[in-house]
Amino acid sequence: MRNAKIVFYGLLTVIMWLAVTPLHVPQVDPDWGDKVNHAAAFCVLFLVGYRAYRRIFYIWCGLIAYGIFIEILQSFLPFRTASAEDVIADIAGIALGHFAVFILSRMKVSI
Repeated sequence: MRNAKIVFYGLLTVIMWLAVTPLHVPQVDPDWGDKVNHAAAFCVLFLVGYRAYRRIFYIWCGLIAYGIFIEILQSFLPFRTASAEDVIADIAGIALGHFAVFILSRMKVSI
């Protein structure tokens, strides 16, 4: 569990860094590609957060707050834009991660 906590906070740090730095690489599909990236990142955050803490309600609340915080920060950055759709994609990723935990627990797979 200690390693999972280290990975979890490392991922939070990397995602925050990516969220507040200028984009240097043009995105192939800035609309759908960006939303898929959000969902994938928050799915992984949920899975690692669950492995580290096993507190689903708090992981949900914390990750939603984290996603909203990122968008608020981006609204103040001239080279970024804030988007409610990004928060929705974050929530979809959290839900996907929660669903994966549910399926894995039904299959008796330890996560």
